[in-house]
Amino acid sequence: MSDDYNAPDFTLERIFEKLVNLPTFPKVIQKALALLKDPNSSIAKLAELLRYDPAITANILRFTNSAHFGLAQRITDLETALTFLGQQHITEILLASASLPYLNTPIAGYRMEPKDLWRHSIATAIAAETLAKLCSYPDPPTAFTGALLHDIGKIALNIFVGERLEGIFQLAKQEKMLFTEAEWRVLGGDHAVIGAEILQLWEFPHDIVRAVRNHHDPDLYIQDTLSAIMALANILVIQMGIGLGADAFRYNVHAELLNKLRLTRADIHRCVAMILLDFNRSQDMLNLE
Repeated sequence: MSDDYNAPDFTLERIFEKLVNLPTFPKVIQKALALLKDPNSSIAKLAELLRYDPAITANILRFTNSAHFGLAQRITDLETALTFLGQQHITEILLASASLPYLNTPIAGYRMEPKDLWRHSIATAIAAETLAKLCSYPDPPTAFTGALLHDIGKIALNIFVGERLEGIFQLAKQEKMLFTEAEWRVLGGDHAVIGAEILQLWEFPHDIVRAVRNHHDPDLYIQDTLSAIMALANILVIQMGIGLGADAFRYNVHAELLNKLRLTRADIHRCVAMILLDFNRSQDMLNLE
């Protein structure tokens, strides 16, 4: 068998073909998120769905009883915990529980240590949710969801073309371009495109898929509010130095983003302080098992 026969195909189309080999996003989480958005559903129905997943149940109870809330009495019943937490915290814990296996991993090609991508993703999700509230976006949990998974494409690239990422990094360094620009030069697409494809395969809503696809493209991320929120959240977290990889300190907040979201520089400074506070409070979520 020749070396040419064994040589992997690194085109974007070939990567897309390989994405079907990735583990699927847990269906129980998708069902739970749907129940949370269903006005005819109930906490009892949600508890009935989740009670058969010991890992998720344990995470919900542990977070409820954490120092984050400082309860005087320990909660041991899942339905009681869900009632206490409310939709926003439930959504965050479900997504964090499901995403941890994907995001808590070293990505050598992006020069990210274990937990770097996890920390960056959590911080970006918190930033997106904070920005959503600040600019009156009607669905902050959706902003949190998309931002938590915005870099999922890096996992796929690390798995399927990991040995090529060092070359992409060197090209970005030599040409003084963004890492995403070097990804396009070498692969014909970037991790945002790959990430959107993954989320589409996982049957996530179209607005989340679109925002993940757009979050690095200045021409696209100002076309809709969710994309703008996710792009700005990502930039702010990078500038804050949380979970930095190979492409750190090369992103700036463009005026078009602020105009799209009707935010001022003073709003951004206030937002950064809120993000840091909430991120520090999220340590219990960061340590999910």
